[in-house]
Amino acid sequence: MIGEVNIGDAKWFTHNQKVSFFDRKLIRNVGSRIAVFAGVLSTFLTFFDFTSSIKLFLFVLVLIVSIFIYIHTVYVENSLSQVTLTIDDSDITIMEGNIFSKEIYYDPDVIKVFAFNEYFDTIVDNEIISKKSLNGQFIKEKVSNVSELNQRIATDANLEKYIVGTNDKRSRGNKTKYQLGSIFKYSDTIFLTALTHFNEKNKAFLSVQDYIRFLINFWDQIDAAYADRTVVITLFGSGITRLEHKMFNSTQILQIILWTFYLRRIKFTRPAKFIILLNEQTNKNINYYKVKESFYDLQK
Repeated sequence: MIGEVNIGDAKWFTHNQKVSFFDRKLIRNVGSRIAVFAGVLSTFLTFFDFTSSIKLFLFVLVLIVSIFIYIHTVYVENSLSQVTLTIDDSDITIMEGNIFSKEIYYDPDVIKVFAFNEYFDTIVDNEIISKKSLNGQFIKEKVSNVSELNQRIATDANLEKYIVGTNDKRSRGNKTKYQLGSIFKYSDTIFLTALTHFNEKNKAFLSVQDYIRFLINFWDQIDAAYADRTVVITLFGSGITRLEHKMFNSTQILQIILWTFYLRRIKFTRPAKFIILLNEQTNKNINYYKVKESFYDLQK
């Protein structure tokens, strides 16, 4: 399991590493910078008549410095705990945080988004909704009248446009099914979105195609509703361990979110920005170097 970086721990390179010590892109990027330095030094030496021993000393010195630079770079990249990308003039920050913190949840200029299933179920019983899940915590701690919430969802004019069917066979929970990516405005700053399908055994499931479809629909609706405010989401889909029977790690899920954001050409004009909050364990698992490299050419 990936843990915190500790330089003094000899196990760091094998157990705590997110960026491989022999990562090809990192070797290429650092190597190109070192090559430039070595080239400048080589040119400098041609103008002076140094003895062979001095030249050997300088060569060894450059080698040692190069190794130190590379090891330091690997350490720095593995130590990253957040990153800010600028894509199409939109600032995107990925960081550790709690969506229920006072600084975020009660900020009137920040939209908070909570993921629900396609029925917008509200029963928190560890069967339909887990008490430990974010939407479970939201319902238990922030919703004073659940029956009223269900009524508002059932009669919401915006959601009516995204109804895809009803399931009268459900004995518990809501019966109306909504398109993935649909958004219900609980308040001016709290949005709920339909993220997952839900089967007859009350288990969430999602194919890769459905996940991408959800994100595209979600971006389109957010673009129409965010009103130049900052939008905060969590790592949508990270709790679903299998997408179409294929394992996706947190870094890959994050990359899918960012790529669909880019493809939909959403723009959060400053000072508004887009924030993806991660819990402590997920944040430790994110390969921020890989994320930065994936979107390097898109940076402004």
